Amino acid sequence: MKTLRKQYDVVVIGGGPGGLPAAIAASRNGASVLLVEKNGCLGGNLTIGLPLLGYLDMDGKPVTAGFAQELVDALKARNACTDHIFCPNHNSVTLYDHEIFKVVAFEKCLDAGVEILLHTQPIEANVENGRIQSVIFFGKGYRIEVEAKVFIDATGDGDLGYLAGARYNKGQKETGILQPPTVMFTLRNVDTDKVIDFVAEDPEQMRFCDTIDTDINKYNAEYFRKNPMHVFVGLRKLFLELKARGELPVDRDTLIYIKSILPGEIHMNCTRHLGVDGSNVLDLTRAEIEGHLQIPRLVEALKKHVPGFENCYITNIYSNIGVRETRRFVGMKELTEHEIMDGQVPEDTVALGAYIIDIHDGQGGGTVVKHIKPYGIPYGCLVSRDIDNLMFSGRCISVDAVVMSSMRIMPTCMAIGDAAGVGAACAVKHGILPGEVDVSEVRAILRKANAILEPAK
Repeated sequence: MKTLRKQYDVVVIGGGPGGLPAAIAASRNGASVLLVEKNGCLGGNLTIGLPLLGYLDMDGKPVTAGFAQELVDALKARNACTDHIFCPNHNSVTLYDHEIFKVVAFEKCLDAGVEILLHTQPIEANVENGRIQSVIFFGKGYRIEVEAKVFIDATGDGDLGYLAGARYNKGQKETGILQPPTVMFTLRNVDTDKVIDFVAEDPEQMRFCDTIDTDINKYNAEYFRKNPMHVFVGLRKLFLELKARGELPVDRDTLIYIKSILPGEIHMNCTRHLGVDGSNVLDLTRAEIEGHLQIPRLVEALKKHVPGFENCYITNIYSNIGVRETRRFVGMKELTEHEIMDGQVPEDTVALGAYIIDIHDGQGGGTVVKHIKPYGIPYGCLVSRDIDNLMFSGRCISVDAVVMSSMRIMPTCMAIGDAAGVGAACAVKHGILPGEVDVSEVRAILRKANAILEPAK
């Protein structure tokens, strides 16, 4: 096996919503950067049919800018993205062309001077005296050893943190149960107008379970008609009926689809896989197989029972399963449910969150949804307590399970990525550790880059 050795200021592992902006921000601020990604494109969950949620708070005011907004602007310039559309359930919905995004992601990295390594994963971390000296990667017959001053784990599951021996938590506090993952897929030739007419004729189809606090007087057929680019959550009545008759192949009580920017196309967020740990390859394998087997049966049920789906067909089953929750690492600080419910924005805030608390039941029930005010994510949540030169970006940062259910959405992860990249570059610039960085300097750089650090007044 061939061995390569490389050296950089900053290495970012994972090119998804947490890693892509981290790499670009670090490079723009003077660091030499390597971005390592396991897939053949950048984006992670940005490429699997999901929408961008939570650019706005529940009052329709912006909470996320920086690279996340830069990305939207670049896509809009190619007619590949919508504006931010207010949504009574999700605060806001921003729809985009996932394939064009892949092109834009490469362009942004190359323009920033980020070196990219695809089809590559970390397999070993060499740790001495509480610091990562190097990381061993494997990719297509190459063993690649990379040294860096700062490593940023943006894998979502915290793969590098795990290899380095950093402490982490998993699952809900009381039970340890993880939110279930979903295999996303795309349908074409769907008449969403007929779907909305069906819901309008029977408003009970829009009634949520008791654990969802969305106002169905605002999130209803009228809303969908006024906003044809939307995310639909409903059909609970039908799903429960089908489940009782044994005709529903998924363990959930609502249908979720995301309207594509392409006519007659929707992205489906409906499969559900219980007892799956997304950081366990055996569990992931089982879930991927389950998802592919569930999808044709679910489509046939929709064609039979829901007007508008009669002539639909599958055009894509996405290659990466959508994992909602795995490891959350111990950082210099931990953000807790109490703090976000109070809408606290501490002085060391480097990103805002405002998306709903959104907990999918890992035992097959419904979903817990609570609307909250904007809250601040402190810099210390991005810095490992155990490994001096390790930072985290994305959903594996130091938060509790309830906070993770809110901050895991992609725009918030991109805002966190901005902060992680800037923090890493500052550490390199001053010859110090990430935990020693002056947060006021990070905040000043983020402000200059038009990142929003305080709730809009």
